[in-house]
Amino acid sequence: MASVMALKERTAIWPWRGDTPPHIPHHLHMPRAFLLPGDPGRVDKAAEVLEDFHIVGQNREFRMGVGMIDGVEIGICSTGIGGASTEIVMVELAALGVEVAIRTGGMGALAQDLSLGDFLIVEEAIRNSGVATFYAEPGERAVADPIVVQALDATRGALGLPGRIGRCATADGYYRAQGRPDHAAGQGEPTILDTLAERGADGVEMEAEIVFAVGAALSVRTGAVLAVHAHRRSDGWLEDYETTQRNVLRIGAKAAASALKQI
Repeated sequence: MASVMALKERTAIWPWRGDTPPHIPHHLHMPRAFLLPGDPGRVDKAAEVLEDFHIVGQNREFRMGVGMIDGVEIGICSTGIGGASTEIVMVELAALGVEVAIRTGGMGALAQDLSLGDFLIVEEAIRNSGVATFYAEPGERAVADPIVVQALDATRGALGLPGRIGRCATADGYYRAQGRPDHAAGQGEPTILDTLAERGADGVEMEAEIVFAVGAALSVRTGAVLAVHAHRRSDGWLEDYETTQRNVLRIGAKAAASALKQI
């Protein structure tokens, strides 16, 4: 009885109850690969891409579902917005044995050759996020797994969807951190975007660097496919985002299945 009770007791340093994590929902049989959208509302959209899809559960901003594609079981779990909650998802998925994690989200484009509705397959997130510094040393690159990158770009091409491989910058905030004003009449600070572009970023978003850094530290193969839903140079915004969101999930799911078959 004592040993059973010990398994149920949590500690502050590792607040799990047995094999149940403190934050994300826990599926009894965890898929080996997960898609990671930011928005919990996008998890349900996986039903349009995955077969036999069902929702596992939700806790706070972390909503999880599971389905099948190309004969492979794929999970999907929202990260919420930003690095802190993304770190939680990555650490807890890694502890549950997940082998592949692919961010499926959106970004504001900086590169002139990218248009609204295009897809960037991210091979590297330039170092910019504070959360990532706890998992990657200064000067250490935050890169996606080459097998996952190749699978994502090959899938994008096979589906006939526009885009390319490139790099992103992960911001620790949405307004000032991305050069936006903090009130409606403000002008913002465009030099922030200029600096990120000069460092090689094709777009700016809020989670990829953390996914890559945590994944590398914890032996999870990672990748990211980002849809251009805003263009920070032309100030364009993609209002009709439904088809693009579905295609982000299609690319991510089929690439995850392909990558699992190669590792």
